[in-house]
Amino acid sequence: MKTSHMNYEFTHDPSYTVVSATLDADERITVEAGSMMSYSEHVEMDTHSSSDGLFSSVKNSVLSGETLFRNTFTATANGQTVRFAHTQPGDVTGVGLDSESVYVQSGSYVANEAGITTDSVSGGLDSILGGKGLFFLEASGTGTLFVGSYGGILEQELEPGETLTVDAGHSVAWDESVDFNTHRVGGLKKTMLSGEGYVMTFTGPGTVYLQTRDYDTFLGEIISRVNTN
Repeated sequence: MKTSHMNYEFTHDPSYTVVSATLDADERITVEAGSMMSYSEHVEMDTHSSSDGLFSSVKNSVLSGETLFRNTFTATANGQTVRFAHTQPGDVTGVGLDSESVYVQSGSYVANEAGITTDSVSGGLDSILGGKGLFFLEASGTGTLFVGSYGGILEQELEPGETLTVDAGHSVAWDESVDFNTHRVGGLKKTMLSGEGYVMTFTGPGTVYLQTRDYDTFLGEIISRVNTN
């Protein structure tokens, strides 16, 4: 991992984290549509598709759950500020990449520094059983990637061969060096009685980023209560 040259700070964390990025002239940052809060006078905003070409953007939007468009902010003077936050109530963290890749769960991408590209990748047939979709977003390059959570973010470092089993709805992102698979927590009886469904098992080495709450479960609870009233 690398240390970014871009200056940024987090405030109002961990429940409602805001990222304030300070840009000098010609520096730029790309932010998910709907995540920008504010930007300084000497900043230009350009709205564009989330990937190279409209077809690729539609593919990323449909497959990985991200928005079709993103906004890139470029400073025209030194000391300019761009503020942004995750669209869900929760935390944001910066992941520094140095010619590396990170896989991001659906809905967890927030922003990236110049030098990072994103694309949807298949998680394998088993991943569709985890309730989070068959595809993930792969962020690659050099710079800082910002990912967000519903609730707080927990970083788990895994040693070579060390495994960690996570409820599928609590995963946010993981290093490319981490192997993973998605499977049912047990037999049908255990699945029904335990309150758990499908889980993801990660095997190190590398870092796994988790969220302390499951947004899909929260939405499901609301829908179930609405339907009974």
